[in-house]
Amino acid sequence: MLDLYCRVGQVDRIDRFHAWDLDCEPELLTTPGVHVVPSPRRAAPGWAGYNVPITSISTQTGGIISVAPTILEKVRRELAPIDWTRPVGASELERLRPLARRLVPYSFCLNGHVLFCDQEHFRPVPGNVEHLQRDDPTGRELYSRFDGDIFVVRGARNRIASWAALKLKSDDVWEIAVVTEAPYRGHGYAKQVVSAATGFILQQGRMALYVHDRTNLASSKVCRGLGYIEYAEQFFCEY
Repeated sequence: MLDLYCRVGQVDRIDRFHAWDLDCEPELLTTPGVHVVPSPRRAAPGWAGYNVPITSISTQTGGIISVAPTILEKVRRELAPIDWTRPVGASELERLRPLARRLVPYSFCLNGHVLFCDQEHFRPVPGNVEHLQRDDPTGRELYSRFDGDIFVVRGARNRIASWAALKLKSDDVWEIAVVTEAPYRGHGYAKQVVSAATGFILQQGRMALYVHDRTNLASSKVCRGLGYIEYAEQFFCEY
C-alpha cells in the first residue's frame, strides 16, 4: 500500500488532471473514505478511442473509483467487503479485475502505480536516441497508434529496438508508453528513450506521467531511476 508515499492532493497539476479524468470534484481527492463515482465519461470513448469503463486511484485517506453509470451498483457489490474508511491498496483494487473481465472479457486491465516527473526531480541519462520523424516509414505504425512524439533507439538493420511514445492525455499532462523489443532488453535502452521523452515533455512546459503494472519491475526501475515520483496506486480497464 502506498499510503506513506501517496501524493494525491499535494501536486496541483497532477491533481487537476486526475480530478478531470475521474470526473470528480477536486475536493474529493482529499475527502476521507472510498468514493465510487458514476461518470458518463466512462461510457464513451476517450483517448485514442479507448473505452475505460472503470478507472481508480488510491488517495491518502481512501480512494476514488470512477465507473460507467450502468455498472455502479455492480462495482459497489464487488467492493462490499472492503473497509470503506481506509486507503485502498493492491488487494482492494484487484477486486475490480473479475468484474471488469465479466463485463468485457477482452479488456486490458492494469493494477499498478502512477508516477510523475517535473524539472526539480528529473535525472536524465545520455543515449543514442533519435526523435522519430512523422514521415519516417519505420515509424508509420507507431504514429498511427500515438498522438504525441516518439523517441527511439535503433538496432540491427535500422530496426527500432526500443521506443517511448507520448500520449497527450490533456493539455498539461502527457503520459509515456515504452517498449523494448525482446532481443534488445538489458542494455538500458528503455531508460534512454524514456529519458529523452521526459526531457521533451518538460521542455514543452508539461508534466510527465508514467503508469506501470505492479508486476513490471523493469518498468518500475526505469522510471524511478529517472526521478519519477509515486503519486498513487491505480486500477483501470480499457478496450
